[in-house]
Amino acid sequence: MNITKRNAGFGFGSGFGFGSGFHRRAVVWCRFNVALWLLLFATPAVGDWPQAAGPNHDYKIRGHAPTDFSVALGRNVLWRTPLPNTGESAPIVANGRVFVTCHAPVTADAQLGSEILGICFDAKTGKELWRRELPGTRATDMASGFSDNTAASPVTDGEYVCFVNVGGSIRTFDFDGRLIWQHDWVPFGRHHARQQEPILHAGNVILLKTVAKDLPVSATTKAGAKPLGRDPSVWTRLHAFDLATGKIQWVAESATSVHAASLLNHTDDGTAAILTGRGGGHQPPEEPYGISLLDADSGKTIWDLEIKGYAAHQNAVWQGSRGAAFVGTQHHLIDLRQGALRPPVSLVENVDLWKQQNGNYVSLQKTNLPKAKKNKAITYHTNCLVGDFHYFRTHNQYLLGRVNLLTAKVEYLQVPVQVVRTEDGEERLWDKAIQNDVKNVDGFVVCQDKRAMLSGWGHVSAASPIVVGDYLYMPTMVGTVYVIRWDAATLDESALVSISDLGPAGKTWTLSSLASEDGKLYARTIKELICISD
Repeated sequence: MNITKRNAGFGFGSGFGFGSGFHRRAVVWCRFNVALWLLLFATPAVGDWPQAAGPNHDYKIRGHAPTDFSVALGRNVLWRTPLPNTGESAPIVANGRVFVTCHAPVTADAQLGSEILGICFDAKTGKELWRRELPGTRATDMASGFSDNTAASPVTDGEYVCFVNVGGSIRTFDFDGRLIWQHDWVPFGRHHARQQEPILHAGNVILLKTVAKDLPVSATTKAGAKPLGRDPSVWTRLHAFDLATGKIQWVAESATSVHAASLLNHTDDGTAAILTGRGGGHQPPEEPYGISLLDADSGKTIWDLEIKGYAAHQNAVWQGSRGAAFVGTQHHLIDLRQGALRPPVSLVENVDLWKQQNGNYVSLQKTNLPKAKKNKAITYHTNCLVGDFHYFRTHNQYLLGRVNLLTAKVEYLQVPVQVVRTEDGEERLWDKAIQNDVKNVDGFVVCQDKRAMLSGWGHVSAASPIVVGDYLYMPTMVGTVYVIRWDAATLDESALVSISDLGPAGKTWTLSSLASEDGKLYARTIKELICISD
């Protein structure tokens, strides 16, 4: 484990304690208050969901939203609006508008696609107000379990909305759909920047793209990218664009792999920073594998931490001086002041498990999970830090898991992989989901990779969960949404408030996170945009 620190013009203060018990000097309090003022007054209206990670950059908001709903039965559904084709971006809500991206319509099964659509809807009625085209230089399979060109969600400050085609273009419009600025590039490599959601901060939109310019279109394919090697000139890095003008404000010093889901938060002294990572499947070129903390206002590196075997396909969760990460089947706390990992906790040994047996739950204390074929602990990007708990979905066995950051206790709850609902009743499936048809609203099969027809657990770039008040909402690819009381004393069946759904089993597909605004939930599937309300 190697740590490299660089001078970023600020410090974290002295000492280390996850309880934050140290005394701050007056200058630190001043900086904190300035940062708080910027946070409050440089974002859209209270209650908006202006980016995939929500108004606070961490997929969490206070308030309430429906905790039991069924789109399959029309229960607690305010409105539903058909979408022109599949898409994977989260719905973004601001100032009475909802924004999503979709692939352009298709005319046959399993076509490739490069062009996408940025679409604006009325949040009260679901009526489409306008749509705009975003070209792409990379053609990709749609509805892939590992992303497509619509994977990046829009961002908005309440005046402008920025859409990103991961295949190589950005278009920013005002709320009437007038083009403000645009930017195009040729992506490097066949991998999609699935989980790096655009970040809204201080008037900038921060997103991931290659630093290389004038790449040939062949570089968007695996075969065409291979001759270009692993040189830093083709690495992907976070870029900050001025949301109003499109001018590039900074390019990050430390690189970010396309698998990574970087998150912005604030250090103990109020400084805005971004935790990012490198590493993962198919040997991404960016090095060293591990994590970095970046100054969100300049892109400068605060520290780099090399971690052997680190896989970046997880949400880089942190707050203040404390972060958390998965390395193989181990869980680590991260000392954000020092850029260091704390001793690991096993995710598979000496754990508590609530398991279903013969229609009832039984408790297994201090047990070991069965050895898996692959050394993977979580379903990619399903982790969320809330309170003193780090929640996630396991790679195998259909378990919801959490780690108590204070006690290091690891708990698991087995859940049904899917609930089949009809007017005549419901059936819980514990071992295998119904094969998904992956058809869009026009009836075309839009996937090429047959793994997109499976359960959405394990080897898939899954949607990230969100938290509204006391409840965590964990969506899956088949449209199942587990609603959990996240602060439950024990992660047992009583903590599972509901197993809700976004549509009929076998005919509902989504890799999009939910959004919440004004007591409502917004969701999108392969077929439709949905508003859920009590």
